[in-house]
Amino acid sequence: MNDSTKGTIFATLAVILFATLGTGFKLSVARLDGYVVVVYMGVFAVAALLTNLLLTGKGKDILPEFRRKPLFFILTGIIGLGVQQLLCVKSYEYLPAAQVVILTYTYPLMMIVLAWAVYRERSTPRSVAFVLVGFFGVYVLISRGTFLQIDLNIGTVLSLACAFSFALFCVLIKHARFHIGVGMFLFNLFGLLFLLCLLPLYGFTWRLSAPQLLGLVYLGVFPTAVAFILWNKALQLCRTSHSSNFALLTPVLSLVCIAAVLGERIVPSQVAGMVIIVGAVFLNVNFGGVGGGEERARG
Repeated sequence: MNDSTKGTIFATLAVILFATLGTGFKLSVARLDGYVVVVYMGVFAVAALLTNLLLTGKGKDILPEFRRKPLFFILTGIIGLGVQQLLCVKSYEYLPAAQVVILTYTYPLMMIVLAWAVYRERSTPRSVAFVLVGFFGVYVLISRGTFLQIDLNIGTVLSLACAFSFALFCVLIKHARFHIGVGMFLFNLFGLLFLLCLLPLYGFTWRLSAPQLLGLVYLGVFPTAVAFILWNKALQLCRTSHSSNFALLTPVLSLVCIAAVLGERIVPSQVAGMVIIVGAVFLNVNFGGVGGGEERARG
């Protein structure tokens, strides 16, 4: 089996795990407060990522890596694995899971806008056009296909804010040099510490049933830590463009999982919005010709 085939297998497994996240969130917030869900997820994700570093002999690199740029890891972790996670899980309290998945998947389009705004990365006219097409897909989704009445409720705002914070996180880490495994552990760690600082505002319950606890273990370990490890291996073994196209399967598989497990009816406006958004991301990945930042994360 060659490296490209192995990379494809790792990417496929990672995407399948990523696709279960929306269903897991929705099932969890039906029984628990969203804040409780993300705190437990953070604990299990940090534990799983630390275990991976220790097993691979990278545990000794944690402190030296952190000392090189402490402010970067703290602030970026808060944005990407603290604020973003809380916004994401709260979105599921207000909207159907399918709609949250589609809205949060606008983050690749927001990345292009943020890369220009923050780092002045060059974007081709085609790339700009594809971004506009993608946001037209958002309009189709939130207008429910009527093109007249926009349903800009709190769930929609939270979902778009979640996409924005994750896009900012991705743009910030794209322009930094760090060991990706150690970095993801530190991001999750400081995201968790930020969430714990909010404890007086939200309160917390330690009393969980066995099914609730198992569900949170799954969310914290598999579609987060394990999926990230598999995805990183895929990036090391095959071309980034190949992996990026695999990532486009995530929202599609998410909707399949949501329909199968949650029984949510996927309405035509959701399908249309998703097709437009995913199509715009696909076109940008393959034909956008975006100039600018060099990938600096180390595997």
